Amino acid sequence: MDYSVSISVVMSSYNTELSMLKEAVESILNQTFRDFEFLIIDDGSTDGSDQYLKSLSDERVKIIQNPQNIGITKSLNIGFKAAKGKYIARMDADDISLPTRLEKQYAYMEAHPEVIVCGTRAGILDEKRNVRPLNVNVPENMEEYRVRMIFLNPGPIHPTAFFRHEKLLEYHILYDEKLIYAQDYGMWEVVSRYGKVSSLDEVLLYRRKHEKQISIAKRDVQKKCDKMTQKKILSDLLGSVSDEEVELHYTHSTGYNQDATISPEVAAWYDRLLQANQSRHIYEQKILQKFVSFIKKRLVLQTIKQNQNLSKYEKTRLFFRYLPFLRAVKTILFK
Repeated sequence: MDYSVSISVVMSSYNTELSMLKEAVESILNQTFRDFEFLIIDDGSTDGSDQYLKSLSDERVKIIQNPQNIGITKSLNIGFKAAKGKYIARMDADDISLPTRLEKQYAYMEAHPEVIVCGTRAGILDEKRNVRPLNVNVPENMEEYRVRMIFLNPGPIHPTAFFRHEKLLEYHILYDEKLIYAQDYGMWEVVSRYGKVSSLDEVLLYRRKHEKQISIAKRDVQKKCDKMTQKKILSDLLGSVSDEEVELHYTHSTGYNQDATISPEVAAWYDRLLQANQSRHIYEQKILQKFVSFIKKRLVLQTIKQNQNLSKYEKTRLFFRYLPFLRAVKTILFK
């Protein structure tokens, strides 16, 4: 494919609050890197925000109008199919890209041809415009990255993603349209098969925190989509898994549920993962063991926290039962 620009910035917008939308658009148009096209997919907005988009006169802006609302995943795929850039940069309609974001990601990708997608660190911008760091650390070691993916979304932060377009075309990669939310988790599972996933150790985007945000307003649906991706990953390792097993895995693995506790059933599940990988050699076993031990330790500590009347003897028994001997001793003596 002949690329007509260096970067295609792809953003979907649906009834985005106008002040947020304007700030998001301006943050892209004011980038220090200038050779890009800005593909904005208006996903059937009904609040008048589409009129603002149509009024934009910058020649780099290209508006794609969906006749009706079809959702962000399908809209992003429309943008990816229309992209003519060597790289594709994601952007959300309620976020703010810092001025050097595209410049720094472009330079990084040019210097690292083995990387298929690069993210950045991000800051959370609240309604009072205070910023706090969003701690998502993408492992540099791809074996560790792939293992982490079994248990939770390993990143990068989705609106910071910067894709190598050539690889997406070569392997026919688009977002899985069954994932109406949390489509990034599914995307990372696919792209990590064909190149390295990385992230710049610098905050180059501000994410807004507000009640209309998908991660807040649609959290239950987002969890359902997370589980769909986890079921795919677990099925590759185990052959087949039930919805009940995926639910157990998600509840105990992600760390989101502070009430999750250890039990023989839970421990047996993680032992099953280790045994399956020992036979199939899909992941590096030592790294998988490390993650399983970490999760078991967290679950033991949460069990103790929820049962504060346990004696020291009973706590010790929990550690000896579910964790290796040396780890148990270290935890008891030095925690």
